[in-house]
Amino acid sequence: MIQFYKNFYHASSDFLFQRNPYTWVYGLARTILAVGTLITLSCSSVDVLFDETIFHQVNAKHLFSNINYFMLFGWENLALAKGIAIVLLLITASGIYPRLTGIFQWWIASSFFYASTIIEGGDQINSIICLLFIPVTLLDSRKWHWGITSSSENKNFVGNLMFLLIAIQMAMIYLNAVTDKVYAGTEEWKLGNAIYYYLNDSYFSYPDWMDPLVTNLLANSFIVSSLTWGTMFLELILFGILFSTKNIKFAFFPIAVIFHFGIAIFLGLISFFMAMTAGLIIYLIPKELPLTPKLRESRFFTNRPEKVDTNASTFS
Repeated sequence: MIQFYKNFYHASSDFLFQRNPYTWVYGLARTILAVGTLITLSCSSVDVLFDETIFHQVNAKHLFSNINYFMLFGWENLALAKGIAIVLLLITASGIYPRLTGIFQWWIASSFFYASTIIEGGDQINSIICLLFIPVTLLDSRKWHWGITSSSENKNFVGNLMFLLIAIQMAMIYLNAVTDKVYAGTEEWKLGNAIYYYLNDSYFSYPDWMDPLVTNLLANSFIVSSLTWGTMFLELILFGILFSTKNIKFAFFPIAVIFHFGIAIFLGLISFFMAMTAGLIIYLIPKELPLTPKLRESRFFTNRPEKVDTNASTFS
């Protein structure tokens, strides 16, 4: 038992203090989050994104409205606020000076979540992850977040701790998704036909051009049941993978991304797909993973970390 605690202590210490988290991996997650918000703002007009009556009600009642990015501009200047936000998100997505752009990214994402009337779960997840990124970005001295630089133990501790919190957050999202379907959801999830009703919903539904394909799929009860129960089974696995080894997490990353891409295609939840993909990058991809052998040898990756240890577990 004493040896177990010693091994646990050393593994925890190595994970929190020795591994450099300031790599392209977390940079990619930041870029995807920024692009997710950027798509929402760029592809919809101000009148669609915001409702004037609700906008003024939130502005008057909500505490966050005092520092809300969009509300500081006022209803009359929302088009200008949107334009500036798009520019700031483009700069953030490029990866330039994360120390300067980190707070702005969270400010815009969280402000949109509180001010807009067409939000979905992805907008909330986006704002939460951006908030947890702030301590990391403030300690990130790189000129852009695609390179790798040397780091101190104190900076490593802050970065790895924030990423651990994001990983726990992602795991709890999947656990809540399963338990909500089983205990608080409709009977259709237990009966195995919930996917049929979701795909035929008048609000969340697939595009018309997919109708011939989806109609045939939904006519097959085996496929409908497999998709319904398979969704819950995969979500349960993605929760439990928090306690698995690094190589297993990495292997499940493309499976999880394809799963959420399917949700985006069939239900139209693009923001949710972008936010969950960014969270999955932090959750499942080793932070010290090089981009490619060619890029690893380039001048941007000269101070790269050590080789990935695929046998590490629990805190990976």
